[in-house]
Amino acid sequence: MAKDWSEEELLAAVDAYRQMAKMQEAGVTYSKKHFYEDLASRFERSAKAFEYRMQNISAVLDELGLPWIPGLKPAVNVGTAIKAKLIEIIQGDALQKQIDVNSEKESRTWEKALDAVNQLGGIAGRKQVEDWILAHHPEYNSKNLTDLYMLSVNSPARTGYLQNRKPRRTDQDSRYDKLFKIGKSTFELYDPAQHGVWEIYADASSGNRFGVSIRQVSNPIDNALITAEKNAERAIAFDPINVNDARQRISTDIIRRRGQPTFRKALLVAYDNTCAVTGCNLSAVLEAAHIHPYKGDHTNVVSNGLLLRADIHTLFDLGLIAVDSETMTVRVSPELASTSYGKLDGASLRQPKEKSDRANPEVLDWHRSQCPW
Repeated sequence: MAKDWSEEELLAAVDAYRQMAKMQEAGVTYSKKHFYEDLASRFERSAKAFEYRMQNISAVLDELGLPWIPGLKPAVNVGTAIKAKLIEIIQGDALQKQIDVNSEKESRTWEKALDAVNQLGGIAGRKQVEDWILAHHPEYNSKNLTDLYMLSVNSPARTGYLQNRKPRRTDQDSRYDKLFKIGKSTFELYDPAQHGVWEIYADASSGNRFGVSIRQVSNPIDNALITAEKNAERAIAFDPINVNDARQRISTDIIRRRGQPTFRKALLVAYDNTCAVTGCNLSAVLEAAHIHPYKGDHTNVVSNGLLLRADIHTLFDLGLIAVDSETMTVRVSPELASTSYGKLDGASLRQPKEKSDRANPEVLDWHRSQCPW
């Protein structure tokens, strides 16, 4: 006679189902069979038994009006007692208690992911993170790398995690607001001053099963402009006696706007004295634009720069002009659509002949992710 299913087994099954669901939502490839076999190795049941139980979970989700995993067609033949227990678990109480207990254990998987990014210099690709964790924790299950998305303040996939369902801002010191996603699979340590403040908020039209979305509520570029404007207002009024000082200040400002001389010269050579966006070849108005903000000499590499006309440089820094890294075309904010800059939208980005000098796609993705449109 088959033994009854214990609460521990049902909790484990629902938790595994939840993990598969969040991987599905994040677009991460996974194997259902591996989950079944893992459960079978922990409990005295076959992988097939857990597969069927997953279909029972789909049936309960369907009855509750919740989405279920494609490929796990609902199997409605569920015993009354099992069904009641699954409903209780799925609705959150029992599962949340189990998650809270697990989250206090020393071997939290998300902490391993965060530690890896820290140890890799504060920015790393998904594969780098995986390699580092496996080198230091051979027992680590790579499917837990989805934790990177849970920790990323700008990842839509994070809304599928139990820990992130409550509406909140990322300036409220949550332990899960730790990373910022760049492009498809690069992650860096989250810095509100650099990445802005993001918010998880209730959104019935979100399209996900939890009814929450993310949005940026504070743009660091806007904050910097406000500060700059205040500083400008405090500047010393015009004094005709100090014309020479004024000229010196203007010259200094021009040099500063153009960028570090060596960096600018390298970009002028790489881009053949031509603006990457407009094609302007008047070198006097061409400036060295950092794609990722200047953080010392190591960021003064040609692949982290674009040669831009002064006005385009300003718009680029304001996040009103960006580059689509997949097509290497210029994207213009809707705010500029009705201006003379609107015609630049969709234009091909001029690139250096030397491939090593071309703008790094991941850095372009980072810049695009900072734009509020």
